[in-house]
Amino acid sequence: MFIVATQDPNTRGQSAGPDSGAAAWGALLPIDAGLTQAEADRQLATYLAGVQAGEPLCIRAHGNDEEIGDAEAGAKDWGWTYKKLARMLATHLTATPSVVLIRSCAEEVTNFPTQMAVRLESNWPGANHLDGVVIYGYNTSVNISTPIPSPQQLTKNVQVQPVIVSL
Repeated sequence: MFIVATQDPNTRGQSAGPDSGAAAWGALLPIDAGLTQAEADRQLATYLAGVQAGEPLCIRAHGNDEEIGDAEAGAKDWGWTYKKLARMLATHLTATPSVVLIRSCAEEVTNFPTQMAVRLESNWPGANHLDGVVIYGYNTSVNISTPIPSPQQLTKNVQVQPVIVSL
């Protein structure tokens, strides 16, 4: 499953393009542009609940080490902190995905996915469906036109780093 969690038309358009790499992740599910944050939260929760056991999950958005979503912080822009997304994965994602990729920019080795995994381990030890799941993320800026690596190529891609959820 490939979820686009930004309203940015360039990112949305590139994700739907034939050279984006998104097709390797399964269904392309953009959150409907123009929704409020609460509505976007509900749609994201619905998408997460639809992930099947063994299915790869990629969430694409703008981001940094603390938050993903839209590039700006305006009143109508979306944003999910690593704390909020960790809670959503623990409560709405009920099947065990094969792998998770957070396709957003970051700045540090202790990036968004790493902080999200630590949050999961510290706050949801009962989220057994996430035990052992590898979450990949970037620790640098990523050009919008850079293809998304396939789930099978993540271990060979030097741009992404893994963190294993250990509950």
